[in-house]
This record gives sequence, structure tokens and C-alpha cells, in this order.
Amino acid sequence: MNHRERPPVLMIGMDAAEISLIRRWMDEGALPNLRSMRDRGAFGPMASTAQWLVGSPWPSFYTGTPPSEHGMYHYLIWRPDRMHHERPSQRWMPLQPFWRTIAASRRVVAVDIPLAYAPEAFPGTEISGWATHETLEPPASHPPELMHWVHKTFGRPPFDSEEAYLLSATKLLEVRDQCVRTTERVGDLGVALMQQQPWDLFMICFSATHRGGHQLWDKTSMAGEASTAQAKALGEALKDIYVACDTAIGRLVGQAGSDVTTLVFSLHGMGANVSRSELLREMLARVLSDQRTADTPASRPRLAAHLRALLPIQLRSWIKNRLPIPIQDWLTLFWRTSGLDWKSTRAFAAFCDLDGYVRVNLRGREAAGIVEPGTEYEALCAQIAEGLRSFVDADTGVPVVDGIARIDELYPGGRMRDHLPDLMIRWCPQPAALHRHIISPRYGAIPWPTPGRHPQGRSGNHWPDGFLLASGARVSQGIPIQQAHILDLMPTAYELLGLPPPAGLAGHSLVPTLER
Repeated sequence: MNHRERPPVLMIGMDAAEISLIRRWMDEGALPNLRSMRDRGAFGPMASTAQWLVGSPWPSFYTGTPPSEHGMYHYLIWRPDRMHHERPSQRWMPLQPFWRTIAASRRVVAVDIPLAYAPEAFPGTEISGWATHETLEPPASHPPELMHWVHKTFGRPPFDSEEAYLLSATKLLEVRDQCVRTTERVGDLGVALMQQQPWDLFMICFSATHRGGHQLWDKTSMAGEASTAQAKALGEALKDIYVACDTAIGRLVGQAGSDVTTLVFSLHGMGANVSRSELLREMLARVLSDQRTADTPASRPRLAAHLRALLPIQLRSWIKNRLPIPIQDWLTLFWRTSGLDWKSTRAFAAFCDLDGYVRVNLRGREAAGIVEPGTEYEALCAQIAEGLRSFVDADTGVPVVDGIARIDELYPGGRMRDHLPDLMIRWCPQPAALHRHIISPRYGAIPWPTPGRHPQGRSGNHWPDGFLLASGARVSQGIPIQQAHILDLMPTAYELLGLPPPAGLAGHSLVPTLER
């Protein structure tokens, strides 16, 4: 079969969609389009780089390489040469999505793929960041005038910034409504582009499952109480978003036609928010100083923190979200990681929003490094790991830490590994909102800031496994997908399009499995 005879490929992302919910709601009949695809195709979980680096799946997917090669694990990355975190840039972290390369020989349309740089001139069509939960740069398109058409036809970017605090029941229902409307508009945009442009590869991502999963997973993201009617509506809110996605996907698949291979996928899942990252800086400070109290240089309250606390969190969030992105980033880092004296700081809590990340101030790697490589580094990592594992929930005795991985063991090499944290802490699977205090026999007690609730305003957060649902021209019926990884998606797309994969890809094509 030459490339002109190969069926087109439709790739649909459901960002952070949870496979257990997909399974349940397909079986209940709430997701009829996805269920129909499953019944005539292949379905199953995919392992993910989110296992230890929750912000790495999208760049891993679109570069076909692990985080140690591309370097991105969050929207703010540690720069050892500058001793600060920084938003990634093509200048020092080049990332080339595979569809922009494929466009040299195939007709490509891409819509709203998360965590990709804005498109520069290339032979395809792309809309970036219009209705995306996670972006690196402002919305853009290629050709540039296409964004004007999007705004004129479908409106300005439909998502507000996520509010990082507890919301009332009324506000949470507004989040649901915005997620449903956004999903419908992304579906409308995708159908319109399919009608206007010929394509061999069409890629589109729905991000409402990500936003909704964070804020609508359960009631621990809610401030105050809900009425009976509101509680019932909130109990169905996340399902409403998945149903809207199912409807939009059905429209896209119908518009694409029968002679198409369709891959619907999620690169990681969603579950109860287990993040204890708000406490990591204090935990680490006590371990490093071998003290039981908060009176350590890294954790002593600063005047700026006292002044910040005088402003209600809703007002702080409202102001911050209306500032230019560079100032937003500066404020985020100022509150979370400023005030460190590099002459005495051996390790620190790197920026994160779920798993805990610890960075060693290593001589020869960090510009201001003080910890010697070798024996001193090994001993410090062991001390930190042992100390963090000693913390448990004060009421149940359940350990707070479920596992700790060393980056040099997880990724022995890689051209961008020096940007990654040294230690990655996976928190225990119990929801963090259940805490009142955590306690260590050696390092004392630390209060949970919002008992019964999560201070991030996120009841849900990232879980490791994604999924793949494949159907259409190149997929046999009833295939269970097993032992797949998100790194396999890029080589699968290349083979489906009849193209040789680039050298250096970490995954392998799933086409032989799908066709058998």
C-alpha cells in the first residue's frame, strides 16, 4: 500500500481523562460514541511518563522521547545555570512536535495540542492555545490570519484561568457550564476545519476533561455548603463534561467518514488529589536541619508572606490572572521558592503541583552548588528520603510518602536530564484533604492548612495511566490494548501514515497489535 492509499488518521486527545470513568460511563451507555468505537475496535490503558513527572506526558508524546531527553516536566523548569525556575523557551529547550515535521509530506491540521510552543511557519495548519488548559505561550495559529477567523467565527479563548482556591457550589457549577460550552465550541471548530481543508492527519484535543477533573472530582474543592439541588448537580458535573466530549467526538468521527483510522487517547488520568506539596518545603527544612519545629531559615515566615496573607485569596487570584504572563510567573516563584540562601542551601523543594520534587544544590551542575558529587550527594539524598518517609498522618498512622525515585536511577542518561529534579516523591493514594496534621517521630507535627478541603482548590489531580481507544480502517475488532505506553503513539502515527519514523524514538508502533 503506497502512502496515497493509506487511510487518513484522526487523533483526538481527551486531556487527563480518567480510564475508570470512561469504562464505567461507556458500560452505562452515557458515552455511546466511545462505546461504539470500543465495540468495533481496540481499547486499553497506556502507561505514562506521568508515573513520576506529571507535567511531562504531552512533550513526551509529541517528541517521542522521555523527559530526560526533552527536559519538560512542568511549565516552570529549573535552570541550574541561572539558579531559578523559568518558563520553557525554544532558545534553551527546543521542542519540535512531530506533526510539524510530518507536514512536509502529508497534509496536517492540528488544534489545541497542550504544552506546545506556538507554531512558526510550516507546511500545515495549526491552532495553538485557543481552548487549552495548559499553554506555554499566548494563543497563535499558522497561518497567522487563521486565528482571526477563529475569533470571528467561534469567539475569543473560551476558558478563564483556573482559580487556585476553594470555590462555592455556584462557582463550581459555572466551571461545569464553561467546560461543556468549551467542548462544544472545540467540536464545532474541528468540524468546520474538516469541512474546509483536506487532510491526512487531523489532530485535536479536548481540555475540559482536564479542567473539570481538577475542580469537579469531589466536594473537597468546595467552599461552604451546597443546596440539595446543587449537590445533585455537582454529583453529575464531571459526567456532563465527558458526555459533551463524547458528543463532540461523535460529530468529528462522523464528519471524517468511514475510511479513517481514529485514535482517541489520554496521556494520563485523573483521581482524588493526593498532593501534599504545600507541606514539602516545611518537611524538607526540618529534615535538613534535623529540627522538630518550623524555626528554620527555609521555613521561617517572611514579612512578605504576612503581607500577602492580608489579601483574600480570591482577590490575589483575580489580580494575578490579569497580569502579563512573565509577571504571573515571577509572582508564583516569589511566593513559593524565594528567600533561599544558596551559600547554605543544600537542597530545596523545586516547583511542582502534585508529586514532590527535591533538587540538590550540586557543585559543578548548579551555578552556586555547594554539595559535592559522589559520597556527599549520595548521603544527602538518602537522608532526605529517609526523613520524608518518616512523616505519617497523625490520626491514622498511614505514611504520607508512598515512594521516592532517584532521577539518576530512573533516567541514567539524557541530554536534558540536568533540568529534572533529583528526587521525586509520590504521595500516598489517600486524598490529602483528609489530613488534620502530619507527624514524624523525629521532626514533629505539621498542620494541614485546610482540614477537609484541599488548599489548591483542586479536588482531583493527575494519576499516572492514560488510555487508547482505536477504531476504523486499520483496526481489528475486539482488540485489548495491553502493555502500551504513551511513547508508542508517535511511531504508531508514522506507520499509519506510511512514513519511516525518526531515529531515536523511545516507543514502538502499535499497528501490528491493532491490525492482528
